[in-house]
Amino acid sequence: MEALEFKQQMKAGKETGSLTNHIMGRNATLPKVGEGATILHWTDRSAYEVMEVSKDYKTVVIQKYEPERIDNNGMSESQEYKYEKLNGCNEEIVWKYGAWRKIIKTIEYTNETFELIVKGRKDGTYNDKCDLFKEIHDENGEFRFVAGKTIVRTKFSKVNIVFGIRQEYYDYSF
Repeated sequence: MEALEFKQQMKAGKETGSLTNHIMGRNATLPKVGEGATILHWTDRSAYEVMEVSKDYKTVVIQKYEPERIDNNGMSESQEYKYEKLNGCNEEIVWKYGAWRKIIKTIEYTNETFELIVKGRKDGTYNDKCDLFKEIHDENGEFRFVAGKTIVRTKFSKVNIVFGIRQEYYDYSF
């Protein structure tokens, strides 16, 4: 698989406010299991580890580091981190529509369930203790999938990433 197929480019002033991130964002790097990855934000950068890569390189599982800052430079641009601990949460990204995109899955009400809840709120019969609420929410009030009452939606959010580099950076000017 040629790396040119994965060429990406961040738009300065639109996707990044950092010259460093703009330059790093112009890449066609390929992911490799066990190597680092860096997600480029507006001016910050987040360090990740590549956990899995599909044979065609188009699906990648990454996990974010919980980096420990080891310099004594305070609120400075000169920052040094130690990368030992991962957060334990896998994130899946895919090459789609000419860019890397993070897969975001959400659970939502079906239209019928939504109507029942709206109607219940209007007539005063709906509250947190009703059976419908208990069925589609866990003990923390978070949605859970219940066939026929909730649906899983998949969304794709563009992410600018560089593979082969593990770098954390926090911009204190924001």
